[in-house]
Amino acid sequence: MRDTDRTGRTVNTTTDATPPGTVSTTHRADGVLVLALDDGGPNALRPDVLDTLRARLTDAPDAPVLLTGRPGMFSAGLDLKWMATSSPAAIGELLEACGRTLMALCSHPRPVVVAATGHAIAAGTMLCLTADHVVAAEGGAWGLVETANGMEIPRFGIELAAARLAPLELDRSLIRGERIDAARAVAIGFADEVVAADAVLARAEERLAGLAALPAAAYAGNKHRIRGAMVARVLEGLRDDVATLTDGLRRAVS
Repeated sequence: MRDTDRTGRTVNTTTDATPPGTVSTTHRADGVLVLALDDGGPNALRPDVLDTLRARLTDAPDAPVLLTGRPGMFSAGLDLKWMATSSPAAIGELLEACGRTLMALCSHPRPVVVAATGHAIAAGTMLCLTADHVVAAEGGAWGLVETANGMEIPRFGIELAAARLAPLELDRSLIRGERIDAARAVAIGFADEVVAADAVLARAEERLAGLAALPAAAYAGNKHRIRGAMVARVLEGLRDDVATLTDGLRRAVS
């Protein structure tokens, strides 16, 4: 379907097969792929949502990506209610889907910018850690809060955080599981800048346009040189890591 966005640009819009309102996919005439999370609530991540995000990236390897949420909420992370009623095998599949999707975002050859329109908690913070630039909304809550929730952090979350946080902040943030505000998220490295909530999308668009204007082959090559080894390491050990975590996660959310 052809339409125009709020700035008047012509876009081609398709909606994925996840439940209505969960993920919308916009392929714009300027080449940008917009992935917007909006389930009307916490934008919780389930296997269908994660698989959709990953599929959209696979289908558009040459597209700069803008990943966003709805006003007040980027994502509160994995769907704990879904996990509480799921089997260990299903929880394992969720964690694998999460790890593979995060690595797909992290290794996407074109620029990925997150417009964190509100709260970004747990796996919501991890989504932000995959990006090349993250614009956070004032007032949003952030943090890898797994310790506070009685959970251990998957290796993919540790690796993503270790790539952006100083060692002391890594220990404080992951071991203590502290919830922090957007300004603190920028200070320690979860995000790159914080702006007023109504300015997040415009600023993210500006940053994405700047990154997308850089030479594409060099951008992709240097991203792979910097992140490729980490991504390969995570994917190689993903199944074994998930197996060690699944039973404990099931108990934590029950």
